[in-house]
Amino acid sequence: MTPIRALFFVDIPHHFAGAQRSLLAALERIGEAGVEPLVVFPGEGVAVEAFRQAGLRTEVLPAPPALLTFGRRFVGIGWGARASLFARQILPYARALARLARGSGIDVLHYNSPRAMVEAGIAAKLARRPAVMHVRGSPGFGGSYWLAAQTLADRMVPVAHAIVRDDVTPIFRRRCTVVHNGVDVPALPDRAQARRRLAERLGEPALVGGGPLFVSLSSFVPFKGLHHLLTAAAQVRDRGIAARYVLAGGGDDDPYRRWLLERRRELGLEDRVTVAGFVPDPLSILAAADALVLPSVDHEVIALEDGRRMEGRSSEGLPRSILEAMSIGVPAIATRIAGVEEEIEDGETGLLVPQQDPAALAAAIVRVAADDSWRAAAGERARQVVGTRFTVEAAARGLAEVLRGVARA
Repeated sequence: MTPIRALFFVDIPHHFAGAQRSLLAALERIGEAGVEPLVVFPGEGVAVEAFRQAGLRTEVLPAPPALLTFGRRFVGIGWGARASLFARQILPYARALARLARGSGIDVLHYNSPRAMVEAGIAAKLARRPAVMHVRGSPGFGGSYWLAAQTLADRMVPVAHAIVRDDVTPIFRRRCTVVHNGVDVPALPDRAQARRRLAERLGEPALVGGGPLFVSLSSFVPFKGLHHLLTAAAQVRDRGIAARYVLAGGGDDDPYRRWLLERRRELGLEDRVTVAGFVPDPLSILAAADALVLPSVDHEVIALEDGRRMEGRSSEGLPRSILEAMSIGVPAIATRIAGVEEEIEDGETGLLVPQQDPAALAAAIVRVAADDSWRAAAGERARQVVGTRFTVEAAARGLAEVLRGVARA
């Protein structure tokens, strides 16, 4: 098998979250499937260092400010400003990326998100190379930007069939090949030991022997629905269940995080809910958990008491935290959103609840807390599912097949 060379453009260098971690896992194995990767970032950051430490060929092609702030300033500007920005910053950057691709003997360019495609997708056209776009969740923007991203992509790789159904424009669906994210299946952890270590790490000795532990691993942004989890936790407490919760993740939306802390105080949950920060090793927290909780919402506007409003709009696809929990025998409680139903078989490997329904979420938490035998059986079934359907090898092989196919076309 003659290998091909692929350039992987990763648009966000300063976060090492699910999208970057899933790509890194696949690229560590993709050489076995005949693809030689070159990873390119628009700036330095923690994700860049992670790819370098993995031994992958990684370069930084410095981007102009507009590309690094896309989503906050770029999307909301008028058409005249967009045209000017395209001419002054985006087009020159695309030319530089195209030169890098040609000079490196690249056969195909891969973009790790629709945002990356909007930023630099024109580089593939300038280099006269095919472009592949990974769609790891709802694009986060619509209208002309999403249409442009789909138009620029010769092939798309959604991580869930739900994305094709709900987000891809019908005329572009024939360009899609679904490739699920994959995770490794490690040895089963010693849960009691992991919980003691977590208690020491967080300075929360009450976590040891303090009842069932439920963990959330997500960014602190409104669409993750953590406010619904707090409401559910209060209802669980009022039913006499001594459960504890750890909410771990980066604070991408500081007003929302501050509001969550205030809600925790108002609900009297400060002795039951620990709010942790970013966790570089999520398995270490999951290993201590009795269940993962992911209460995401498609879209919600939160009205605050002072008249302010916060909006949450989902970018979920195939949540990696669920797969990681399943891989170590931890069942998940999650809302029916995006590709979650492709991961969890309700009642068998986890529990599915409606969105924005704290009462249903509380009922699921009570069920998991009260049934040790179900937790163990569901965790074992979940682990088996990951080992057969959501492997890193399958993710790498599926991505390589798409890249090789479009490069040969």
